[in-house]
Amino acid sequence: LERSTPEACCLRELQSREGMFVDREACLIGVERFQNRQGCYTVILNSFETYVYLAGALAIGVLAIELFAMIFAMCLFRGIQ
Repeated sequence: LERSTPEACCLRELQSREGMFVDREACLIGVERFQNRQGCYTVILNSFETYVYLAGALAIGVLAIELFAMIFAMCLFRGIQ
């Protein structure tokens, strides 16, 4: 059995170290559909891009609430004076 791919690159059913291999032998001889071809940086970047709009919307929402709270506090302060 000639190994052209390290075992760490083989596709697993659950993407963790404990997950079972989809087809270990086919992966080790070089069949691409049983291999992970993306690097860690690409996977992390893709998952970050998925949530970046949600994080931005949440930040804008918090900013709007803080702005209205500040305006309300200024109005209360003017009412005291």
